[in-house]
Amino acid sequence: MVPSTPEPMAADVRAYDGPLPGTLREALRAEWRRVLRPPFETPLTVAINAGLMSSAWFFLPPKLVDDLFTLHGSVAFAFVLSSWMYSDVPATNVLAPDGLRVLAAIDEPRVLGRLLLAKSTVLWCFVAPICLLISFIAGAGQSDKITAVYSAVAIGVVPFGVLAVSGWLGILYPYHPVPLRYRWSRRRDWKPMLLRWGTLVLLPYAVVPGLTIAFLSPSLLIWGLTSPSGLTKKLPDNDFGLGIALACAIAAAAVWLGHRYALRLIARRRDALVAYLSDPKRG
Repeated sequence: MVPSTPEPMAADVRAYDGPLPGTLREALRAEWRRVLRPPFETPLTVAINAGLMSSAWFFLPPKLVDDLFTLHGSVAFAFVLSSWMYSDVPATNVLAPDGLRVLAAIDEPRVLGRLLLAKSTVLWCFVAPICLLISFIAGAGQSDKITAVYSAVAIGVVPFGVLAVSGWLGILYPYHPVPLRYRWSRRRDWKPMLLRWGTLVLLPYAVVPGLTIAFLSPSLLIWGLTSPSGLTKKLPDNDFGLGIALACAIAAAAVWLGHRYALRLIARRRDALVAYLSDPKRG
């Protein structure tokens, strides 16, 4: 006799009876409580990605490392690690894991804005301190410490812009975090349950690094055109600093525009989101 797979409980707008956050501080507290209870999706995901990226950087053959990573060096390791640690579902699937609270706030844009900003901030808190520490440790062993400082600024600022935009994916295509055994039990309905889910699980590994590169592209272009040696040798400190400042300015604009457009997207897709988030059986 095959044991039955438990059915996910259907969500209901009225099922959330807790207070909605009236301030960003309250939203942050609520988000910390959510991510620090089982199944600990965010901390486990960040830790696994950090382990995978570090293993690839240090243990793969040099030729394969060159193909996988375009940046090299001890300080670059911290930046690449940062990008990879963000590259997973916590950065994109921002609505469905917190479906009840999102449904309760679906018609309150200010509350939704706080929720989205709190999710980005908490994820940043899991990643940035570790990568900043690595950056400063790596920079301490080099003669040019200003490079480590500039890199730390980029590690601290650029991801906020990336996260503000990457969350659009989870607004357009959310999916419920249901157990794998439930998905497998519904494998005959493979298109929505397995194909769609599998695609959305893998997309963050392209979306997040792609956005990071997009935010850095103007700086890379300027460095390549203005530096006497292009990108083949160490950049002058002033050129490097100006490029990082430009990337941070682009990220800051992306935070403002990204969250504004996210709220507009939620309002536009309000009925579809309510229907989907109210039914975890849709996977």
